[in-house]
Amino acid sequence: MKLGESRKNKFWPRIPFKKWIIRGHEKLGYGADNVDETESDLEDFQDFWPCEIERRYSYSATELILGRSISSDGCAGTQPRHSSATLLPKDSEMLRSKFSDLQQFRIFVGTWNVGGRAPNDMLDMDEWLGTLKDPADIYVVGFQEVVPLNAGNVLCSENSASALKWQQLIRQTLNGSIGSSASFRRSCSTQLSMWHDPDLDLSDSFHHDSGGISLASYSSYLNNRSVGRRSLQSQSPYTMVVSKQMVGLFISVWVRSELQQNVRNVKVSCIGCGLMGYLGNKGSISISLCLHQTTFCFVCSHLASGQKNGDEIKRNSDVAEILRRTQFRRSQNTNDTGLPETILEHDRVIWLGDLNYRLTSSSQITRSLLAKEDWDTLLEKDQLQMQRKAGRVFNGWSEGKIYFAPTYKYQTNSDSYVLEKFRLRWKKRTPAWCDRILWYGNGLKQLEYVRAETKLSDHRPVYAVFLADVEVLSRKKLKDFLMFKPAKVQVEELLPFHNERNFPNF
Repeated sequence: MKLGESRKNKFWPRIPFKKWIIRGHEKLGYGADNVDETESDLEDFQDFWPCEIERRYSYSATELILGRSISSDGCAGTQPRHSSATLLPKDSEMLRSKFSDLQQFRIFVGTWNVGGRAPNDMLDMDEWLGTLKDPADIYVVGFQEVVPLNAGNVLCSENSASALKWQQLIRQTLNGSIGSSASFRRSCSTQLSMWHDPDLDLSDSFHHDSGGISLASYSSYLNNRSVGRRSLQSQSPYTMVVSKQMVGLFISVWVRSELQQNVRNVKVSCIGCGLMGYLGNKGSISISLCLHQTTFCFVCSHLASGQKNGDEIKRNSDVAEILRRTQFRRSQNTNDTGLPETILEHDRVIWLGDLNYRLTSSSQITRSLLAKEDWDTLLEKDQLQMQRKAGRVFNGWSEGKIYFAPTYKYQTNSDSYVLEKFRLRWKKRTPAWCDRILWYGNGLKQLEYVRAETKLSDHRPVYAVFLADVEVLSRKKLKDFLMFKPAKVQVEELLPFHNERNFPNF
């Protein structure tokens, strides 16, 4: 037997084993609250355009503005909720400026390594999630080690009991003390006028030039829709739009309930970077979604551990693997053209988690700087900042200024770091800022970057608050366009440039 064949036969089990692991990660079903079936404001405009107009003009306003699919008989096809039907083309700046407005939404992003400890009934999440004076529009909550990372949990079936407990605690916190506060009602970024504006009523004298369609009847229909006058008191303040667990990683995304119908194209991608480079004891869960006309990606990760020299290279490699292997696959039954397929293709990206980067200073120096609370000097020895400055990881990413103490490693239920190996089961560890939040792309402004003091595990929770620019389709601009334009919409008026050879003559 040849040497090459001998090696191939010796290691052949690795191939099916890796395929088995990958198939496990590709089961990307995720949890979410029931979808609000109330139609969005964009569907009002879809209903307005009759099929006969779409038959006559293959490049109609609805196809270009709303991206509708045309069925074989010429009528507009029904789009599922998580489709790209409401996403304007990214390469058409004129379309985006012509029909959208820029609004700001407040996003809370939190990360916590809970050390395999399940929450108890006495745990107060308000100190972490409920510290904001003005509650956020979106809450992104990520955990690491929701289960102990032992062989049973890594190799066997997933244990979701702990994750469900954390999920229930988040729900109680957001829809209890936060959702019932008066500041929640004052902090809504999207005002009710976005849904209903009495000044936009259309006159009876206007008629559609081609089809003879009365705009007055449409105006009455549009302005009296329940979406504009929906009672918010009948709903929970926050709704979970997606949650996903992979071994010890767990992430859930919550939005104000009235924003739920504007969250579309939700997709999940799980990447295992642990044992053999594929097991899920380390890795990431990435969430892709569209809020109005803007795409977001939230990456919750747990990178390689260890504080020996050279361990930071493993963490750099994990980041590179996550960026390379994360794919948001297109759905077979929907038109996903134009939607991002990788992390960096999104408009706004936020990375959170236990990144495990350590300090290169000795225990004695670290102890001295900790006593002085000299964070600036201590941060000069932070591996993540050193690797970023050297251009080895997170090129082009941003991180806010750190003004808080290292978040790892604490004695459980204590304010004391584990600096000495005074018990056999406690390893000596140099404190470090393991738990971090970074962002990529324009349109994100960080307002806060702090840690909470919950003492359940050997890590402290960290959270950041962002103001995110979001492009929102303007109902007023769309109405004005539909009022004063004839049914035959010239493509040249909607596209940034045109070529007569590419379009049929009307």
